[in-house]
Amino acid sequence: MLKTLVRLLPEPVRWAGYALLHRLLHRNTVTIMPATPTKPERYIWIFCSTIGELNACKQLIAHYCAKAKVLLLTDREIYLESYQQQFPTAVVAVAALDFRHTHSLLSQYPPKLAIVCEIPLLLHDAPCRLSYGVLRLLKQQQVRICLVNGWLYGYQPACKQDSIEKYLFEQDYLNCFDVMSVQTEQIKQQLVEQGAKPERLVVSGNMKYDNLDASLTLNQPTQAMLGVLLKQPQLFVAGCVTDVWEYELVIKAFARARQSEAALKLVIAPRHPEKPEQLAALEQLLQQHQLVYQYRSQVTAQSLQLDDVLIVDSFGELKAFYAAAYACYVGINHNILEPLSLGKPVAVLGNWEPSYPSYPVFSIARSKQLVTELSDAADLARFLATSATAAGNSDKARQVVEQLAQLSGALARNIALIDAA
Repeated sequence: MLKTLVRLLPEPVRWAGYALLHRLLHRNTVTIMPATPTKPERYIWIFCSTIGELNACKQLIAHYCAKAKVLLLTDREIYLESYQQQFPTAVVAVAALDFRHTHSLLSQYPPKLAIVCEIPLLLHDAPCRLSYGVLRLLKQQQVRICLVNGWLYGYQPACKQDSIEKYLFEQDYLNCFDVMSVQTEQIKQQLVEQGAKPERLVVSGNMKYDNLDASLTLNQPTQAMLGVLLKQPQLFVAGCVTDVWEYELVIKAFARARQSEAALKLVIAPRHPEKPEQLAALEQLLQQHQLVYQYRSQVTAQSLQLDDVLIVDSFGELKAFYAAAYACYVGINHNILEPLSLGKPVAVLGNWEPSYPSYPVFSIARSKQLVTELSDAADLARFLATSATAAGNSDKARQVVEQLAQLSGALARNIALIDAA
């Protein structure tokens, strides 16, 4: 009963209480920089939590980087270097979990427009952190806020503080957006049921279909590394491998296929190389199979000695490694479009989660028999050992990618929506 009454209080009252609680829980966690004179040129703020969202929305980000000053924000410090490499003209920064940090960003990079890429469409719905307090400060500055390529994960809040914030301000968070473009009609209806204003909602499709080109924009070190890897006759690339059980599947299959394919080499990209326990588990599996490995972060094109395995512990380079592969495996629930756009044969497990934004693409690719669906390591080993089949699938892959490209157009629709907002 008390919770319900609290939620019925006017937003300024709820916010005052929440902000006081936040200050008590996070004393001395942020330094507010002194205000600097407002520069005549204002910035477009773009929030993009992870590499996945960045890849989906990269053409939109590039469009605005070419037109204006851009402040590119993520909630994860590990992505800063990769973001900066991909968008060298942008200012790249962390949207701190403590929303009070936004004051310093406002003074340094005064915004004229804010764009949220894909998630979170509902407050704390997805595996990223974007405080309502950030959007609230932007609205106080009368900044237009647009959400593009919207998707719902259905996640529960990560902690008690997020749960409280979601309970108190989910409706207010939704109302901060001047326009919300979403990928499907189903998501639109879910948002209407959550109280979103229908006139602000547009179904624009998925911008991933606008990224189906095979071009690569690489910095010099990545370009040099690609040149070395292209000389490998049989390079197997396993990207976005999610957890220890999936590492085991890939390594078992690689070791088995290598018994008949001696030239086979493995590049494996863990989904979370920033987690030491994940890398330790991967190392243990490689050692059990007596495989020699190197880390991408510790080698250059000149020093690479690819005896068996290269572990990709960097961000933003995976598409370049796919380009060098003769066959690819994509970790469950992740982006199959990158290797498909390069005409590569792709193997996947079949039990993908429908709540992930990668699922519609996976579903289409599976229905068209574009991907090889696996059930275990033995299936993957057979896929790797059949290099002739892999080569023959590349033409089919390109044909289906061309069909998928017919679903493009969301990029232009989103730019038009933003510019009209």
